[in-house]
Amino acid sequence: MKNYIVGFPLKKPRSVKLWRNFFKKKKLYGFTMMPREIRPKEVKILVNEFIKDKNFLASAVTMPLKNKFKTYITYGNKLSQIAGSINLIVKIKKKLFGYNTDISAAIKSLPLTKKKKIMIFGLGGTGKPLAKVLSKKNKDGYCYCVSSKRHIDIKNKNLIIKKKIDNNVLKEIDIFINCSPLGSNLNKKFIRKSPLNMNQINLMKKKAFVFDIVYKPHNTLLKKQCEKNKIKYINGLRMNSLQAEEALNIVFKNIR
Repeated sequence: MKNYIVGFPLKKPRSVKLWRNFFKKKKLYGFTMMPREIRPKEVKILVNEFIKDKNFLASAVTMPLKNKFKTYITYGNKLSQIAGSINLIVKIKKKLFGYNTDISAAIKSLPLTKKKKIMIFGLGGTGKPLAKVLSKKNKDGYCYCVSSKRHIDIKNKNLIIKKKIDNNVLKEIDIFINCSPLGSNLNKKFIRKSPLNMNQINLMKKKAFVFDIVYKPHNTLLKKQCEKNKIKYINGLRMNSLQAEEALNIVFKNIR
């Protein structure tokens, strides 16, 4: 059975190795996992291919395609529907179902309790759906989002979107989430950058929690800043592993 990870560009995605190891462990010798670079304009063609291919089973989906498939799939659960984007497609009886295991994995990585004040930096492929879900899940708190773009499709009374970080708000934040590529190796100009400067780090509460979806490289500038100020920091490696694990459980459940 054929399985893929689709996106553009793809730089040695971890999902390929994780899925292959899973198939080996479960002795699913007829299963393959391959990367495929697909541009957004090719999504419709790919959907038709998936439906027609009798050997296609599932596909992980990465940037910039996470919100491009929603026209062609049925959401597999409520969380994915609220998120409005997917990172997993599973074919069941010639029909495509979409899930967002990224968001469920991100939530499992966060110390969520009631009345949390959350700041999300970046409303891209992960940040936007995460903001939608957290604004509903964290009803007694609020979600302050930083994005240079307008997002008229996000409407929730406890979700605030601003173009820049308000330092007065930052002082009160319990959880800061970096959903931007700053600090990542996706581009050379990102590696030496951080969503926060050291003055802003100094403003944050000592009990604040910083969650960075970046996991390559491990030792980002944001991590160094947090360590210097003794603020708890985790990167996106655990989230990446959790989402792949959940995705495989969904796929395997449907083929047992």
